Amino acid sequence: MMRRVPRRRPQRWSLSRSLRPLVAVAVLAAGLLFSGAYVGVAVRQSAIDSESRALQRDIERETARNAQLQAEIAQRKTEQHVIDKARELGYVRSGEGLIAIDFGPSGEPALRINPTDGGRLAGWIALFFGPR
Repeated sequence: MMRRVPRRRPQRWSLSRSLRPLVAVAVLAAGLLFSGAYVGVAVRQSAIDSESRALQRDIERETARNAQLQAEIAQRKTEQHVIDKARELGYVRSGEGLIAIDFGPSGEPALRINPTDGGRLAGWIALFFGPR
């Protein structure tokens, strides 16, 4: 018995078959383009988030420093601070006298009293420790 071989159909040139590789390459290129754009946007967003966190930390640090400086300003505006600073600079208030120990060139201490208005304490010190 003889075997019958099926006949091959003649191939027709089809537009859809010839364009399949071209369409596949176009879809692949579009996918690569979109994925590259997404990665670029994600990298930029990550950099922006990182910079935003760093700036937020700077703002918090400067806010704390500002609060510290405001507290220092408030402390310096008090009357007691002004009085203490004036005393450090050698000023005296009315009713007070300045008592200082002067070390002369010989190295011996000499008491120097500067009564401003004849205060009692300055008078007593001048009486007991004044020049002889």
